[in-house]
Amino acid sequence: MTDVTAELEVERRADILWITLDRPTRRNALTVDLVEAIGDALADADRAGDIRAAVLTGAGSAFCAGGDLPSLAAVAEGGPRSATDAIYSRFHRMVGLLGSVAYPVIAAVNGPAMGAGLDLAMACDLRIASAEARFASSWINVGLVPGMGGAHLLTRAIGSTRAAELVLLGRTIDAATAHSWGLVNSVVAPEELHTEAESVAARLAGFSRPAVQSSKASLRRAGLSAFDAELAALGAVQGGLLVGDDFRAATAAMTRGAR
Repeated sequence: MTDVTAELEVERRADILWITLDRPTRRNALTVDLVEAIGDALADADRAGDIRAAVLTGAGSAFCAGGDLPSLAAVAEGGPRSATDAIYSRFHRMVGLLGSVAYPVIAAVNGPAMGAGLDLAMACDLRIASAEARFASSWINVGLVPGMGGAHLLTRAIGSTRAAELVLLGRTIDAATAHSWGLVNSVVAPEELHTEAESVAARLAGFSRPAVQSSKASLRRAGLSAFDAELAALGAVQGGLLVGDDFRAATAAMTRGAR
């Protein structure tokens, strides 16, 4: 297993938790081990019981470029069952925790949020974007579906017509468009992103903890049962696609291009 201690920075600032994806040379692409570590950080803070809000962001120029293709390809070598198990036990666990932890999670989107990176941002409770951020549900480009529930979350956030444009066409949109569509809550200058995220987190921390927890739970219940069913369906579908010819070809092409 990869040592992810150098790839994920978890810092507590008073009662605010900062989680930073720290793989800048890979544009913070998600490996199976990194996803597990994010889930562990969320769960540990929830068990501690004294975190009032969390900020999730990326190091370097990207928020998260998606799934790390070599990592996913290695999982796929184990066959559909292995791929499905990895999705359920790690990726879906992380997404589930983002929704179930008592404290709100703010995505501070400092740069491109692509594929799994967009799903990750959408699974957070609030999204603040740098003006340099870009958003794309790019899964279709590598022969996959939005495996972390992105199609469902996008439809809930921006409506079925715009969600279809992102999911089916793989369109990339800028931060201003994302804001006008309702995909993000606000857009700020790049140098103001962390300050703004800290300010929002502090505001959340100043409210009644039980009220914030109950309000978050109420918001999540609006689509929870349908979302759980969607994740269950996606696990099996993505497990099959990960071992398919289209994903293998896309991974091979991107690996050659990186050389």
